[in-house]
Amino acid sequence: MARLIVGLFMFVLTGLATAASGLETVKITDHVYALVGPLEQRSEANLGNNATFGFIVTKKGIILIDSGGTLKGAKAIEQKIREVSDQLIIKVINTGGQDHRWFGNSHFIKQGASVYSSADTLADHQARKNDQVERMSGWVKNAWQGTEPAYASDIVDTVHDLKFDDLTIRMVPVGPAHTGGEMLVWLPEEGVVFTGDVVYTERMLGVGSQSQHKPWIEAFSKVSELSPTVVVPGHGHPTDLEKAKKDTLDYLVFLRAQVEQLIEDGGEMQDVSSIDQSAFSYLEVYEQIHMRNVQRVFEEMEWE
Repeated sequence: MARLIVGLFMFVLTGLATAASGLETVKITDHVYALVGPLEQRSEANLGNNATFGFIVTKKGIILIDSGGTLKGAKAIEQKIREVSDQLIIKVINTGGQDHRWFGNSHFIKQGASVYSSADTLADHQARKNDQVERMSGWVKNAWQGTEPAYASDIVDTVHDLKFDDLTIRMVPVGPAHTGGEMLVWLPEEGVVFTGDVVYTERMLGVGSQSQHKPWIEAFSKVSELSPTVVVPGHGHPTDLEKAKKDTLDYLVFLRAQVEQLIEDGGEMQDVSSIDQSAFSYLEVYEQIHMRNVQRVFEEMEWE
């Protein structure tokens, strides 16, 4: 905790210059950084990197949290890292199943990095790879050129620690949430947790066909149990647990409660539009996805 060099609400002010790809470097501690991508949807301009990534500088090399959505996206991440350190990127951790968490793996594997994911995440990558390739290559077109998705080689089934001198990097699989497999990366000595897509801040989360909203609520409880000082979300800037709860957990709990009441009242799918989600309209991309979210939650709860 003592290593924190800035207050939570100073993070934006400490960000370095934003690159053409839209990545913003945010220093959290002396050797822990977030790379904050834009809150918009995937595009040519953001190279598929519309998410938050991170890296940890150790004496033995750099640990990268998620590898980007395309080859060009991976190179953009590496470029931002090089503004901080010239050490080798020795390990990559894929926190979840989405394309921008792992499509840059091969770029770093070719440099000698080993790649970690949970068993659930690997299964999700294998199941959805073809669909993800088709969609991403369509969304980003020219930025897709040269991208070769590669799976993780080091699979984590339970909590697993990487030790670097006095620094512990703890991988905590939490099961399905936004995707079929999510994993937290916890730095207990720093009080910092990288949550991947278990937490969204500043933009509305997406409950898609690959998501499971009830286990997602349970996965968030694993974040809370850590009592982190800093939460690095899968989307948005580093923040505190209170903000993470407001933008993610509270919304998921709200959707579940509202849909449960609708079903109890005999409502059907077409009635979900009557649910007032405007309390969360402050979140980016609200207009694009809030109806899809409530429809997906209704689909899930119909089968519970």
